[in-house]
Amino acid sequence: MPELQRQLDPWRLFFPSALLLAPVNVLAWLALRFGLIDWPVSVSAAWHGREMLFGYSFAVIAGYLLQAMATPLVLLLWLLWLAGRLLWLVPPAVLDPRLELLIGGAFPAVLAVLGTRRFLAVKRARNVAFPLIMVALGFAAVGSYATELGLLPSPERSVVALSVYVVALLIMVMGGRAVSTATVGALRFRGHYVRIPPRPGLEAATALGMLAFMALDGSGQLQSAGLVSLVIAMILVLRMRDWHFSGVLHDPETWPLHLGMLWLALGLALIGLERLGAISLPDAGALHALAAGGIGTVTLVMVLRVTRQRAGELPASTGWLQALQLIMALAVLLRVGGGWAFPEHRSLLLWLSAVAWAMAFGLGAAQVLPAVLRPSRGTEEA
Repeated sequence: MPELQRQLDPWRLFFPSALLLAPVNVLAWLALRFGLIDWPVSVSAAWHGREMLFGYSFAVIAGYLLQAMATPLVLLLWLLWLAGRLLWLVPPAVLDPRLELLIGGAFPAVLAVLGTRRFLAVKRARNVAFPLIMVALGFAAVGSYATELGLLPSPERSVVALSVYVVALLIMVMGGRAVSTATVGALRFRGHYVRIPPRPGLEAATALGMLAFMALDGSGQLQSAGLVSLVIAMILVLRMRDWHFSGVLHDPETWPLHLGMLWLALGLALIGLERLGAISLPDAGALHALAAGGIGTVTLVMVLRVTRQRAGELPASTGWLQALQLIMALAVLLRVGGGWAFPEHRSLLLWLSAVAWAMAFGLGAAQVLPAVLRPSRGTEEA
């Protein structure tokens, strides 16, 4: 068998899996929350958040970071991911907690090791933060499972919420660079030659600020954590000043990256105001601005961009992709602010947000699935 046929690009398994899990998880969680289905296994908001992080987000990270490997290794890695997703179907007390921890934490731990090795192999000074972030992601995921199983004491703050902050940090650093690269490419394609200067000082300040925020928030120092969160939001806005947002509104693979970074800034601002006692959004609206808005928007865009670059042009027209991104923006807007603006219709707005979310990811899957079967072009995302 030729060498090319004995290798498999991980994104071909992980991207479709992520696009399927994202809407299924949200709709299943709402159905369970409102009692529309009766499931014998106990699920919680922590389960919903954990699956969106360590299921959806980690699948996107795996597809983005990992290069082609031997097909059996890719299949084994995907089966580790799938085992973690099916773990919640097992009734309580059937498995030993240590075995549950092994099943749930295996994929995040292996991905953290592989991701760290990938970044270390690049040997660029500007990438020094990424191996540390990957290690933190691995510990956060395993720690989340261990805490829920009672193998570790619960911290002051939810482990899942702390894990959201680590994933958000990865998106802030990596996504910030992707925005600059994508914007310059989109503008040059239309004959506009611009240069977006790197901001290593602001990038470093973002990373250090997030570490400080996580330490303060995790230890219950809410006032200090709120102030730091507001400062990070302002730093992100400063980074966005040079990004020529108005020039890329024609490109449905670029302007949503800007929007995702804006959601990250808005989420941190809302979290900061909540910690200071100034506001209180229902249904974890502030955290969802960071997670669904920032992480969700950027990762969905990156799935579409990387798929197109590695497998060829997507079959959708620009109008189709614009509609997909607008539906995604509507889903996040309803999820973050719907219950606050219209408290008497909170349940309805949650469902409308979930339906819009499912539509956006369904449209994304319709573009990615045909591309999965195409030969790879071997192009890497800058």
